[in-house]
Amino acid sequence: MSNPRSNGVHQRQIVLTIAIVLLALWMALEFLTPIAWAAVLAIAEWPLYRRAIKRFPRHPGTIALGFTLATALLVVLPLSLAAVTLAQESDGAIAWLKHAQQFGIAAPSWLPGIPLIGARVATYWQEHVANPQAANALLGTLSAGSILGWTRSIGGEVARESALFLVTLLALVSLLASGRTIAVKARTIFIGMFGAFGGEFLSRMTGAVRATVNGTILVSVVEGGIIGIGYAVAGVPQPLLFATFTVILALIPFGAWLIFGLASLILLSTGHVLAGAVLFAFGATVMTIGDNVVQPSVIGSAVELPFLLAMIGAFGGLAELGLVGLFVGPVIMAALLLVLQEWLEPAKPEQAPRTAA
Repeated sequence: MSNPRSNGVHQRQIVLTIAIVLLALWMALEFLTPIAWAAVLAIAEWPLYRRAIKRFPRHPGTIALGFTLATALLVVLPLSLAAVTLAQESDGAIAWLKHAQQFGIAAPSWLPGIPLIGARVATYWQEHVANPQAANALLGTLSAGSILGWTRSIGGEVARESALFLVTLLALVSLLASGRTIAVKARTIFIGMFGAFGGEFLSRMTGAVRATVNGTILVSVVEGGIIGIGYAVAGVPQPLLFATFTVILALIPFGAWLIFGLASLILLSTGHVLAGAVLFAFGATVMTIGDNVVQPSVIGSAVELPFLLAMIGAFGGLAELGLVGLFVGPVIMAALLLVLQEWLEPAKPEQAPRTAA
């Protein structure tokens, strides 16, 4: 017969634990996103880190620091390239803006040739865009000062995000260096709380995070690289910059479509109709194959989600958590399916928990 006093003590311990966890989460609220990023990166890099540790077992901290610096370079270099290129192009953008406000924006030569609507669109363009007064009214709110103000605002956001990124890197070093201990303790806690299902659940979620991150990043880099070749062949200005943004935005559902769509419009507006149309068709083909054929095969069966749940997880995670939500959102949906399957399956005899590898 259980002791009521011991049961009461146990319940109070549970309440105290929950209260302390909630208090800790509240205190760390501003840092939850960078810590989540660090956890996602640590899980994704863990197999490579474990191989490095096997070769150099006496230097786990140094290897963790090396992995973190490599991660920082992979993130910082593309963004730095984009920032430098944008800064170089800012003078040209301001000069184009002043010219457009003074003389209007000439309609593309091919615009009247569009069947059915070409003549009407060309007339509207001439009245509202090509006319200097209309163009000045359209672009009157833009100026070098306003662009400078936007630049300063963006600079402030970059400084804030850089500070959070530093927190991510510091957390990543710690998670990698203590990864084995964290994994063993987490497995012990999950098995203690949920039985054999807890260990299986933790393994499945870890595999889902790793497969989602590696598959998404790999496919995004390949898609951006291939479409980047298309930019160079089609004659898009600053093809390397467009390729960089394509790789970055390919992480977001339908994000890369905006970039190669914009590149196609630039070609169309400069009279390169065939090149613009072929570039858009080429980009659409690459993205369709990459997102619907290559990425599911790379990710494999670690994240078996219906399309609707995958889309809700990706966009919902993006809206609530930012870019890290693209990886966390689908994993949460996969966890939901796994828990539902456990409840819906017939009761099975309790299995002995497996020992941690």
